[in-house]
Amino acid sequence: MRVIFFLMLITVCSFCHVTQAQNIAQTESRYKSAVDDYKHEKYAAAMEKLSPLTNPNLKTPYSTYSQYYYALSAYQLKQYPESKQMLLQLLSSYPGWNRINDVYYLLGTIALENGRYKEGLDYLLKIKDSSFNKDITALKQLHLENITDLAILKDLHRQYASDREIALALSMAIESNPSATQSDMLLDEQLQKQFKFSKKEKVAVTEETGKRSTPRSEGKWTKGYLDVSVLLPFRLDEFNTAKRRSNQFAYDYYLGMEMARELLATEGIQVNIWAYDVVNDAKSMKSIVDNKNFQLSDLVVGPLYSETFNVTAEFVNRSGMIMLNPLSTDGNLIKSASGIYLAHPSIAFQTQKAVQWIKTQSFGLSAAIYYGSTAKDSAMAFSYAAEWTGKGGKVLEMIKIQPDREWLESSILIAESMKPAHVALFTSDGRTGTMVMEVLKSRKLASIPVLATSTSFNQQESRLSKYGSKLFLINADYVDREKETIRQFQKDYFARNNTFPSVYSYQGYDQLLYFARMLNTYKDKFSSGLRSGRNSGQEYLLSGFDYSRSNENQITPVIKFNGFKWVPVDR
Repeated sequence: MRVIFFLMLITVCSFCHVTQAQNIAQTESRYKSAVDDYKHEKYAAAMEKLSPLTNPNLKTPYSTYSQYYYALSAYQLKQYPESKQMLLQLLSSYPGWNRINDVYYLLGTIALENGRYKEGLDYLLKIKDSSFNKDITALKQLHLENITDLAILKDLHRQYASDREIALALSMAIESNPSATQSDMLLDEQLQKQFKFSKKEKVAVTEETGKRSTPRSEGKWTKGYLDVSVLLPFRLDEFNTAKRRSNQFAYDYYLGMEMARELLATEGIQVNIWAYDVVNDAKSMKSIVDNKNFQLSDLVVGPLYSETFNVTAEFVNRSGMIMLNPLSTDGNLIKSASGIYLAHPSIAFQTQKAVQWIKTQSFGLSAAIYYGSTAKDSAMAFSYAAEWTGKGGKVLEMIKIQPDREWLESSILIAESMKPAHVALFTSDGRTGTMVMEVLKSRKLASIPVLATSTSFNQQESRLSKYGSKLFLINADYVDREKETIRQFQKDYFARNNTFPSVYSYQGYDQLLYFARMLNTYKDKFSSGLRSGRNSGQEYLLSGFDYSRSNENQITPVIKFNGFKWVPVDR
């Protein structure tokens, strides 16, 4: 099994950037070594390695995290002024950093450690992310419960009258102070009524005081970058041949990912891509999942074949890892583990959405269904037939067809005397669609609406616009080539790779952008983040993503010709 680290063997077109790549690699190596030192509590060593990377005039993909880990290391060594200075530099240079709340949190921690309570509380108030609430509460309790001077607590309460932790600390301090006055007791009574403290709550605070470790714990989601493992059949044995590689799609997909990785870096999301040349061999796949580097993956893309999928899915199920199948439409795959996702809608969902739309058009209840020779063709046809009849429709004929005009003329039975309300065509042979349309025309059935998979037509050779408003296509990879972002991507892709992108290039680009953004935003709450229905707020080249109800992408464009171009039917 051959592993391609960062796929330098694949991106042979990037030699002109060797020096720049070497500098980035050296920076990355130094940064990762420093983070490793930090995690092993070698804080002084981490600071020494990070120091050159914290220069505010040096802009690298690791500038923000270098400054942050430098500040963390200084904090752990109780070098509070140096830690604070670095955090303020980071705050000034990168105010929009995606982990700016961690900066506020650590600044608040340092201020509280040094008894600057108002400064610390003001920093904590800047944090608007609710995921910090538990940490902020514990942090304030840790420092406020150690204040024995009632005057300080009273002053803080006057300035932050709605702060529960301050009120609780003040109440407990009054009750434990033998010198408390009658006025203090009345204040405590008011606090009890306003905040409704329980004895259990006070006991819990007392027991937990001093147990908390600050700052927030560092884990897999706070290491400063995402590791993405790509398990595709690159077939390196064909790499040096003059002919076009049989698995060109894998290379196209990866090159799209590389362009997404560059964009993500500008958003402050660092991604490492580790690519593996995977064939349908369970034994070799087992050696990959046993590899410690692979086990650190945040996202696994692929594999595509059943034997290797089963091995990977078993590991994903045990580890809680996120796994994306970039091409499959088999809805059964997502049943293997809760962390498995399909980038495409399943066959069942595609046909369900197609039937729903056809029903809204009131064409009628009868249908003729034709399908090709592949397993996917028949699966689409039978799924559509079941969905159609389940919604009260009727199937006049359902035939497995051949891409031969003479065969079609003799085998298709529908005619003016047995006229269906619509025809459904599912085939992977691009010659068949045009032949079926010609047969319908010869039988004076050209006005019948036809719903077909986009693979039924060779769209480069067939002028599909001539079929007008009677042809509708199921196309899960719909590309609006007039969209400005598509045109710009094509220019950038050609300038980078000296070739034009395929649909797999768009997929690699979109899928890495989406999943990296969502992982970066939601981290260990990734699944609930997808279910919330909120995406990353960004536009994508293709049709986008919707995982609000399932682990399969539930966006299935049925497209139509609007007189000028092909567009989704809901436009």
